[in-house]
Amino acid sequence: MKVAYLGPIGSYSYEAARKFFADEQEKNLVARDTIDDVFETVEENEVEFGVVPVENSIEGSVSTTLDYLLKSQVYIIKEIVLKVEHYLCTREEKEQILTIASHPQAFSQCHDYLRKNFKEAKLIQVSSTSYAARICAEGEVDAAICSLFAAQKNNLKILAGPINHENNYTRFFVISKNPNFEMGEKNKTSIIFSTYDKPGSLYKILAIFNLYDLNLTKIESRPAKTNLGEYVFFVDIEGFVDDEDVSDALKVVQRKSTFFKLLGSYSVVCPDSDNKNYWMDVDGV
Repeated sequence: MKVAYLGPIGSYSYEAARKFFADEQEKNLVARDTIDDVFETVEENEVEFGVVPVENSIEGSVSTTLDYLLKSQVYIIKEIVLKVEHYLCTREEKEQILTIASHPQAFSQCHDYLRKNFKEAKLIQVSSTSYAARICAEGEVDAAICSLFAAQKNNLKILAGPINHENNYTRFFVISKNPNFEMGEKNKTSIIFSTYDKPGSLYKILAIFNLYDLNLTKIESRPAKTNLGEYVFFVDIEGFVDDEDVSDALKVVQRKSTFFKLLGSYSVVCPDSDNKNYWMDVDGV
């Protein structure tokens, strides 16, 4: 069994894949350069599963993942939640740090620290925090913001950390072409839908969930990629697709929508022992 993830080795997607697919050998975890590549690798049956970031508790949703969920023929079969801790690292001691590389979301999550300590430094945006660690090790930039694992993997020195906001968690989806949905202790069901362009249309759809007493842990609009002003709505519902109320509600929503897609029904896995209150504290990036 092969699993694709947003690489290279040391990225947070790698950590999520490594923790969830603990029994798999390292050679079965396949690094991909972009989120697009992960989705396409799964769709083309090169791997059985993919692991992609979808939402951070500080910075919100990963738009690329949402857009691919809309257009790709894949399903969400699991959610993994990891606590994210960023470290400022260098290859060697420097008197002055002029360039820092990292992923855009990592920069945002460390905004206050960078603003206070490295206001004049040039921030170099790259595809992942682990790639930032690699180019720092190669001497292309003065410093990188990355995970502790990525720093150790690239023999970098830790200058400071964690330097991000507290309560920093990221949700990852495990995706597959096969809708093998399995129920767990905590479950969600995710859908995308669009409504008629009439007053009150969205309210009427949301009222269906209220009628069946279902809790929505997330609702977000995204451009439908058709015409200006047309949107689709991503919704996470607390509960499993086979639950009677969830199943009945989705049937009504599908009839009342102009577009409807079941993204998946899955359990939530929180490998971090200090993340017990995630369900209450983060939901509702």
